[in-house]
Amino acid sequence: MPIDNRRGIFHDKKALTLAKKYSLDIYNKQAYISSGKNITYNDVRFIIGNLWLDHFMYGSSKPIEVDDYTYAKYLLDYKNSHHNF
Repeated sequence: MPIDNRRGIFHDKKALTLAKKYSLDIYNKQAYISSGKNITYNDVRFIIGNLWLDHFMYGSSKPIEVDDYTYAKYLLDYKNSHHNF
């Protein structure tokens, strides 16, 4: 039984949900860095990781509002990755 594709350019529902949460373009495949047929969850995570990196490195606005615990976790991840270079 064929399954209709309600996810559009996305490989799975998890990738689509995350893209919607961060208000990313869900219709234009060229907005993502991907060599596959569909946009994967890892492709979306890559974009989001770069949005947070821009926030911490250059002071741009937060990609989305998050609670203090989550923000601290992202900041700690940034600081840990920044010291590894």
